Amino acid sequence: MARPKSNVVQHLEAGVQSLNADNPAAAKTSFLKALKQAPNNADALHLTGLAYNALGSSNSAVRYIEKALSVAGDNLQFLNNLGQILRNNGQAEQACSVFGRALNVAPGNLDVLNNMGNACSDIGDTDKAIECFKAIIETSPRPITAHYNLGNVYLEAKQAALAGDCFRQVLAFEPRHFEAQNNLGLCYLELDELGKACEELRQVITSNPQFAEAHYNLGNALQKRGQLEEAVDSFHNALNIKPDYPEAWANLKFIAQALQDAETGGKDRCVSGLSAEACATADFALLEYYLNDLKRLNVEENVKKAMAALPAQSDEEVVIDGKTLSPEKLSRYPEKVVALLHFGRSGTGLLHSLIDGHPEISALPSIYLRGYFNAGVWDRISADGWRGLPERFVDEFAVLFDARSPKPTPGKLGEDSVCLGQKEGMANVGDDRDEALVLDRDKFCSEALRLMKGRGKIDPGSFLLIAHAALEKVMSSGTEKHTVFYHIHNPNDFALLNFMRYVSDTRLMIMVREPVQSCESWIREEFQNSDYSSIVHKIITMLFAIDQPAFRMQDSVGIRLEDLKNRPEETIRSLCTWLGIEETESLYQMTALGRKWWGDPSSPDYDPDKAMSPFGKSSIQRRTGSIFSEQDQFVLGTLFYPFSARFGYRQPDQGEFENHLKDLRPLLDEPLDFERAMAGKSGAGPENIKCGQAFRFFHAGLIERWRTLDRFGDYPGLLTPLDISGG
Repeated sequence: MARPKSNVVQHLEAGVQSLNADNPAAAKTSFLKALKQAPNNADALHLTGLAYNALGSSNSAVRYIEKALSVAGDNLQFLNNLGQILRNNGQAEQACSVFGRALNVAPGNLDVLNNMGNACSDIGDTDKAIECFKAIIETSPRPITAHYNLGNVYLEAKQAALAGDCFRQVLAFEPRHFEAQNNLGLCYLELDELGKACEELRQVITSNPQFAEAHYNLGNALQKRGQLEEAVDSFHNALNIKPDYPEAWANLKFIAQALQDAETGGKDRCVSGLSAEACATADFALLEYYLNDLKRLNVEENVKKAMAALPAQSDEEVVIDGKTLSPEKLSRYPEKVVALLHFGRSGTGLLHSLIDGHPEISALPSIYLRGYFNAGVWDRISADGWRGLPERFVDEFAVLFDARSPKPTPGKLGEDSVCLGQKEGMANVGDDRDEALVLDRDKFCSEALRLMKGRGKIDPGSFLLIAHAALEKVMSSGTEKHTVFYHIHNPNDFALLNFMRYVSDTRLMIMVREPVQSCESWIREEFQNSDYSSIVHKIITMLFAIDQPAFRMQDSVGIRLEDLKNRPEETIRSLCTWLGIEETESLYQMTALGRKWWGDPSSPDYDPDKAMSPFGKSSIQRRTGSIFSEQDQFVLGTLFYPFSARFGYRQPDQGEFENHLKDLRPLLDEPLDFERAMAGKSGAGPENIKCGQAFRFFHAGLIERWRTLDRFGDYPGLLTPLDISGG
């Protein structure tokens, strides 16, 4: 007679079956039952970690597998899985260390070498990544994956020629390796061999017409050649295959602006020809919103239409199990929200640091939560029900709980937010610059669960307030905060509209600075790196930021950096009146969670050995002209005139402005002086630069701003400045 299986074994087998059946919640339940009977069972600990990881709770997964390793020692499988989880959680440096331990157990293991190479690539250790993949190539009889990954490392390192050699090796082994052929097309694109890029990508599409990425990359190649109408067709093909393709939607949006005056009806072409499925997405509605918003007409109607296309709020509500409590029995949390937007390089970090620590305002450090209302973020956070919300929130915004975490946070498409806490100066705070901001994640989770209990349901807006209240409890602030300060910073259209519908009574404030000076400061790094596309996007962003629709719909105010620097007492006193808070000493100190903040490390005035003065004047006294010529300043100054006059940056003179407006229009068809300088450095020449999408996008935006001023003599809905006259 067979010996009966123990309950522990039965639970483990049941859990493995659930895990294999893609039911990690049931698997977790089974594994936890096994652990209840055998708390130090290494296999149960390891499998519980895998179940948590499948549920999206990577931090819990790490804790369980680390405990399994403490019981079993350096087990190869445990280490390899732990390393992969750490890497997927954005902790590539820790993953490298774990894979190193695994290689000590099994030197030359091809799977671990591959994982180590990928993790090293993530942290920018190109040499080590190359070493790993070359070691596989030397020993494996068919090193297809190693050649492919090595090519990706070279491509990421901007060594497109070497990357191309690797992808050709892959294709020699496997001619129908479409990903390698697609990436070979990318190599040609990087090398500016646009004809070869198009040829390679068209071959991929002929063989595999459903390969959305190849259509997208072909669109990029055509876009770079200035064939914008053909690029539109490629992006449409990509979106008809993969409607949730954010990069393709973004490129289509910018081409649509570039083509809005084209005789071929470029704008209409961009929104027609898409499948019914693509047209049913929020992205399509946001594309239409963006194009209509350029005209700044029917603003409220346009906003409401776009909001209506976002995921239904009822679908995003998470039901809370248990008895619903009456309002008077519920735990309280802040009810008011004020959000901060940025305007070029205008000192939002400074204002944030001054507001930090106020006894009536709950303010979290940095811009970590700027993408909280992005598409898909709430779906990830709420995927495990209300009880999993806090844990998943911690996973999504790991840097909030440890400023040293390299894990990126949601933000704008293309933004690099790896190691954001270190970049923002949050890993070196305190009097001696030797403290990193760290919050107790477990205490936060338990407190957030307590605050949610009895509420019936929760949504992104209410959870934001609960997260603030829970973190105040973690920090033991000791005061009841009635207002949440939310540094939303630079939201995309989806995030801002989504935020406004969930927090409909929010108030907005935006830090401003003399616009041409702020603009030049903001683009300085891109100008030095000859990144023309990023420069023109930043300038257009600033030109359209001063009268954005949100300012017409919400109580909004602009705070001059110059006032904060030159008249700090009057400005802060007036801001307190607008916010409805008491003036306190903390409003004159730069802090982050109450610790001394030394300033923004990316600022030209940052000194690692000396704390920045909150009211130092070097930034506002910096001369303009290092990038923009006098004629460039005339162009931008005229387009910014209504804002500059309203905010006191220049004396109002409507007659002179109207004359300047007439002189301005012909200049907008030709490159500005800074564009000519960049074209000269690249060897492209001013006439060639005019053929590109970035030039057409930029000048279409400039012309659209001119049209608004020509029609109205102003920007309707222009931001209102903070009144400090009574200070």
